[in-house]
Amino acid sequence: MTKQEIGAALQLSMPTTLQNVNDMLERGILEEGGATESTGGRRARKIQLNRKAGYCAGIDITTDSMEMVAANLMGEVIGKQSRPLKFRDEPEVYDQIGETFEVFLKKNRLKSRILGVGISFPGIIDVQADRIIRSHIFGLEYVSLDRFRKSIPYPLIVENDANCLGYAEVSGSRMDYIYISLNKTVGGALVQEDGQIVKGEGFRAGEIGHLILVPGGRKCYCGKSGCVDAYLSSGILSGEEQSLEKFFDALQRNDRNAFSKWEKYLDDLAILATNLRMVLDQKIMIGGEVGAYIEPYMGELQKRAAEYDRFARDVDYLYPCTQTEAAGALGAALLALDEFGNEVLK
Repeated sequence: MTKQEIGAALQLSMPTTLQNVNDMLERGILEEGGATESTGGRRARKIQLNRKAGYCAGIDITTDSMEMVAANLMGEVIGKQSRPLKFRDEPEVYDQIGETFEVFLKKNRLKSRILGVGISFPGIIDVQADRIIRSHIFGLEYVSLDRFRKSIPYPLIVENDANCLGYAEVSGSRMDYIYISLNKTVGGALVQEDGQIVKGEGFRAGEIGHLILVPGGRKCYCGKSGCVDAYLSSGILSGEEQSLEKFFDALQRNDRNAFSKWEKYLDDLAILATNLRMVLDQKIMIGGEVGAYIEPYMGELQKRAAEYDRFARDVDYLYPCTQTEAAGALGAALLALDEFGNEVLK
C-alpha cells in the first residue's frame, strides 16, 4: 500500500501516518516495495512488511511432547521441530524446555532475531495476573508464568492451547467462528469478527470439553461424568495402543470395529456442533488431531447434524480446519507476533 492508502485505511492524518511509517522504515520493520502505475506525475512508492526484519516462535506443550515453530513477520513458517517431553511443574523440566528451544533457534539461525515467543499450554491462563489458574490435565493450580520466563529469555506470552489452535486459522477470509479442538483432550476457541479470541470473565470461554454431553455418562478426568471430553477426545478413536493414523487407515479398509467407533463418534460430534450452533449461531470449524483427518467425512457429519438442527435450511456452517500440522505452536507464534505489533504501535 502507499502511505496515502495506509492513512485512509486507518483514518489517520497524513502527518501521523508519515511519522509512524517512517519510524518503522528506519527500524527495518517496513520496506519500500514497487511503485504505483503512473498517472502522469511522480509514481508513489508502495510500502510493505519486511518479512525478514525479525521472527516469532511458538511452543506447543502437550502431555508427551513439545512442538516448536518459527515464523516470519508474514506468519509464514520457516522452521518446525518436535521433541518428546513429559511436562511436570519442576525446575528441571522448565530448564529442559528452554535448552531444547535454544537448540531449535540455533539450528534455524534465529537466536538474535526473535521478536517474541508464544507458548500454547493446556490450561486456563489469567494473562492479567500472569499465571496459570488451573490445568486439569497436569494437576496444576495458580502457577506463575515466571517459571517459563526464567528459561525462555525473550518477550513471552502464554495462552490456552485451544485458543492458539483457533487463532492459527484466522485469516482475511476466516473470522467469526467456533473452533472445536479434538485432541487428547477436547477444547474450543471462540473467534470474533475482528479475529480476536473471546476470553470470558474468568478466562474460561471455549471450555467445550467440559460441557455435559451424556448426563451420568463416562467419567471425565475433570471429575465430572458425561463430559464431551470423555466421548470426543482423540483417544476414543485411537485407544491407548493405536495411533490416529492407524485408526483412519483401518477405517479406509472398512474395518468393522473402526467403522462402529467412527459412527458413534460422528453422532456425538454432530450433537455437540448443533448445540453450539444453537447457542452462538456461528460457523463451526473442526480441528485438532481428529480435524486433520476429517475433511473426507464432512458430508456425513453435516448429514448427521441436519438430523439435530431443524432451524437451518442447509447445514453449511461446519468446516474442517486448514492448519493440520503444528497448529498449536503456529497459533502461539502468531499471538506473539500480534503482541509485538501492539508494542510497536503504542
